[in-house]
Amino acid sequence: MLPRFVKTARACGVGVALSSLLSGGAYAADLITKAPPIPYAETDDFWTRPYLFGDLGRARLKKLGIDLSLNFGDETVANATGGSNQQVTHAGQFVFQGKFDMAKLAGIPGGLIGVTIVDRYGQNLNSEAGIPALQLTNEVFGRGSITHLTELYYSQKLFNDTLEIKGGRLPVGSDFFFGNCEFINLTFCGGQPGNIQGGYIYNFPVSQWAGLVHYNITKTVQFSVGVYDANPNYLTTSDAGVYLGGIPGSSLASGTLVPVELTWRPEGHLFGTWRLGGWYDDASTIDGGLPGIIRTIPGDPGVGGQNLGDQRGRYGVYESVLQRLTDEGGPAKGWYINLNTTWADQRTSYQDYEVSLMFKHTGTFAFRPLDEVAFGLGTTHVNSSALTPNAGGNEVPLEVWYGWQATGWMNLKFDLQYVMNPGGRGYNAAGVKTDDAWVYGLRTTVAF
Repeated sequence: MLPRFVKTARACGVGVALSSLLSGGAYAADLITKAPPIPYAETDDFWTRPYLFGDLGRARLKKLGIDLSLNFGDETVANATGGSNQQVTHAGQFVFQGKFDMAKLAGIPGGLIGVTIVDRYGQNLNSEAGIPALQLTNEVFGRGSITHLTELYYSQKLFNDTLEIKGGRLPVGSDFFFGNCEFINLTFCGGQPGNIQGGYIYNFPVSQWAGLVHYNITKTVQFSVGVYDANPNYLTTSDAGVYLGGIPGSSLASGTLVPVELTWRPEGHLFGTWRLGGWYDDASTIDGGLPGIIRTIPGDPGVGGQNLGDQRGRYGVYESVLQRLTDEGGPAKGWYINLNTTWADQRTSYQDYEVSLMFKHTGTFAFRPLDEVAFGLGTTHVNSSALTPNAGGNEVPLEVWYGWQATGWMNLKFDLQYVMNPGGRGYNAAGVKTDDAWVYGLRTTVAF
């Protein structure tokens, strides 16, 4: 008979994967540092089963082509130092996801309909405690305490899965950038381009009308290109008709976003995901806090003027490496490295680059094969031309956490952050210098 901890390790595959899904748009191909789940029927113990409420008919529905899930995540954080006052806040989300296999349901091989609905709640520690950080210290707060239609798309694979065509409402990070979110500081979470260019690149849970293509050049190399409607009205936190539906190409749209990416996924024991890409947005809006170019409108007598930018669009480049460094047995145990770098054009970007380096070890102790430990170091840079005392400064967060797979359906992550130079040089909106911030927290994830 297998020891209890081995059976627990096998049963926890679904539960331990939650931290990647619950707090950011995650690529299926990037969820490679977790043990795979086993069929539900192999474990029906309350402590080891992958769902809190049991199978509830999910296994039968999946055989019919319907895959449903409901997950919960909460981040409770507090600042010991930094900001203008000490606060304890929490924020979280419920994530409902459905995937409908059209081969089984309608006889369309390679067809898939996907829907994801996210309901968020809570408070932002940075604003509540007066921490002038560029990046959230509880990343799950982002984009408002509302219900989001995060995904509603149709995907069709063709030519023996060589080509995939996909369209609908999608976050850019569902198919581009690096989407895993295993840390609580936003510097280490989700797609970096959306972190520093959130005015027109909308990370999970916000979506945009989009169409895209994935083309598999070889078994391990993929080329992707997409077209997204960059409509700032999708960021509303009050109009349900807009954030549930949205109007592509309306007068509120600021432009069209086109990301391009080349991905290499080395196989074998030391597997990984390597990404190199860039984006172009045809709008010419300049971020607030930067000196703009003032031009008069034709026919205007010259009184006043309007900040029209320089009409050359907005763009940037990025790379991402997620690589397994050691194979310590089993499908996931070992050390992993994740390096992300993003640069945005300095004409239009208040935050013009971000870098993050993370290390993670899965299987921390022999008797806890699914527990994990990780640490990260990153930086976000403020444009040197910015009209602020933070100009040219670097916000530098450090973060370390221990992930305890408490049951098959619940994961607890004990977290500590140290944010140096919040805002870039530590100045808040009133121009007052603030201290570096120590932030401790707990992330709880549950699969229902």
